[in-house]
Amino acid sequence: MTVLQEIDLGSADSFAAFPVEVTLEHTPYWLVRTSEGEYRLLLAICPHAGGEIRPMNDVLFCPLHFWTFNAENGTCLNDPDERLMQRKVVVKEGHLIAVGDHY
Repeated sequence: MTVLQEIDLGSADSFAAFPVEVTLEHTPYWLVRTSEGEYRLLLAICPHAGGEIRPMNDVLFCPLHFWTFNAENGTCLNDPDERLMQRKVVVKEGHLIAVGDHY
């Protein structure tokens, strides 16, 4: 039986504005909240050229080659076959918990 790793990100109430920069296991992510109220972690490294993803207006942006990503689900707006890796986030007892590895 496989046990999924869980990492407590903190109280859900402690996050007022999104996206929020989060580092887990020496890896940078953006914690986002979707319009449906779900949370997820989007990898802050561009799959195209390894650039540092930054928020810009309502998208996530890689300044190396100007790729942009949907800030809720990580899909690439330049190439629909690309997306940011992500980690699942669940709410347990008022805390945001990262579950498992990124996919």
